[in-house]
Amino acid sequence: MTPTSTDLEVRNLSVRFGGVTAVDDVSFEIAPGAIVGLIGPNGSGKTTVLNALTGVVPARGSLTVGGQPITFSRPSQSRRAKVIRVFQAPQLCPELSCVENVMLGAAESAGRTIMSAWLRRPTMWRRESDRLADAGRQLRRVGLGGSEARAARELTYGEQRLLELARALGAAPRVLMLDEPSAGLNDAETLALRNLLMQIRNEGIAILVVDHKIDFIDALCDRILVLETGRLIAQGTPSDVWSDRRVMDAYLGVAHDA
Repeated sequence: MTPTSTDLEVRNLSVRFGGVTAVDDVSFEIAPGAIVGLIGPNGSGKTTVLNALTGVVPARGSLTVGGQPITFSRPSQSRRAKVIRVFQAPQLCPELSCVENVMLGAAESAGRTIMSAWLRRPTMWRRESDRLADAGRQLRRVGLGGSEARAARELTYGEQRLLELARALGAAPRVLMLDEPSAGLNDAETLALRNLLMQIRNEGIAILVVDHKIDFIDALCDRILVLETGRLIAQGTPSDVWSDRRVMDAYLGVAHDA
């Protein structure tokens, strides 16, 4: 892959649902190891942006990951490009153990048929052993060491959020997208999450995070993107963004010129 200073580049992203424009001509980029926050009032289009970038909803515009073009509305293509998303509500298999949940996120397509698995038994065993070991490492990485055998349903809500993050990390993301990762967490858990994400970014993983906790976003992010009714009205450092009158107007509900 050709080296690039940008892991994710979005140009002229637009999403329409019937006659409603949910996202309107949004452009931005994220460099390797950068953490970018995406904020805005309720209904501004934040989750729709994540849905579009991970292929969940149809969109127009262009998306490149590591310099390679990605087709919108193709979730499998986004995942192959290592664009991995953590949803707002935990998407776990509650009856499976923690380690099994993490292994699901790193599932391989090779050797899935009965015949190919039979013919490649030594290779399959080695891969399963490697995946199991890596799943354990990811659990320890997010602070769930010792919970490998626990069923996901036995975890607290905060622990389930961490399990989701462990599963995402097990997929070796190039770009990690987080939708409201601090929702439902107390102050101590939110601080621990922030420290963990700072460690992850040091590995060169680009992070795009949507969250309503402004102090969490300000302390975590290098840059912030601000949406209002689907349009990008401001972007920059936290101090630049919060000194922008349009941002304050959007959050306080004050009318302003385009």
